[in-house]
Amino acid sequence: MERWPKLLHGAVELSDRVVRGESDRDRVVLAATLTAGQRSVGVRVVVDGDSVRTIELHAEPSDALVSRRRSEVKASLTPEEFRSQVEAALIVRADFDAWLCERVPDFFERWKSDLPERAGQLRRWLGLPEYEPVPRPAVDPVPLVLPPPMPATGLSLAVALSGPDRAIWRRVEVRSDVTLAGVHRILAAVFDRDERQYHRFETAYGVFSSDGQGGEGDRLDDQVLLGQVVTAPGHRLPYEAERWRHWIRVERVVDLPETPSCLDGERAAPPPECEDEHAYEMLLEALRDPGDDENEGLLEELGGYGFDPEWFDREGVNARLG
Repeated sequence: MERWPKLLHGAVELSDRVVRGESDRDRVVLAATLTAGQRSVGVRVVVDGDSVRTIELHAEPSDALVSRRRSEVKASLTPEEFRSQVEAALIVRADFDAWLCERVPDFFERWKSDLPERAGQLRRWLGLPEYEPVPRPAVDPVPLVLPPPMPATGLSLAVALSGPDRAIWRRVEVRSDVTLAGVHRILAAVFDRDERQYHRFETAYGVFSSDGQGGEGDRLDDQVLLGQVVTAPGHRLPYEAERWRHWIRVERVVDLPETPSCLDGERAAPPPECEDEHAYEMLLEALRDPGDDENEGLLEELGGYGFDPEWFDREGVNARLG
């Protein structure tokens, strides 16, 4: 890999901007092509949680954009959305690094890490303002007071089930002033499940659940708005419905929708009889040989008759949302 300062000079343009989220972990990849004059390179920013983990630069732009993972959701971003998501993750990492250097002053020299240098160069290429870090650990104390509701906007959310090898995901547009209880009802329709199921949302402001009794400090999910706990592209929160865990990621701010809608997705949601990932994997195995006597019993028990795991019906989803 070439030294960064020699790669690009002059005004930098962004193209091929994508975000990819892995359905089985709280990690996303932000990738794009950077062009200055006649030179183009690919940049790949790996974000764990809310913080930058690595920054890679590739002389061949396609090397940064390619992925062979099956369990991921991919979306295109505008230049502003790409810069916003990269900047948010760089700020969290800079704050943590400053906190770390207060305790281990020679940390980066000792471990020969050039991440701060790369982050600074990437900021300059993307035209991001300089940032003065505020030393603090990666995990801040849980705020006790929710921020006040902001003016309502539309939010495009990517929602995926965690666990299955082949991603089961949906892209939906909702209002930011919907309660988390309302988000649950929307997702119940989107994934064709009973909205009466127990559920919980894990946020930076604590856990919000259907009964407020899922654990110490839990609060009711009908007492908080979505826009109070996620406010910008890149924000994420885990969501559980019974034994199924999901991740929700804000992809972009959109025009205020009149009603929630599903824009895209892949694969059928597990049948209601599959109460967890293990049961779903058993169903998929039985579908590979449905004529086997033992598999016939499993198909009946797990709701497999007539079930096509690759089927996704966006019109059907929107009919349920209506």
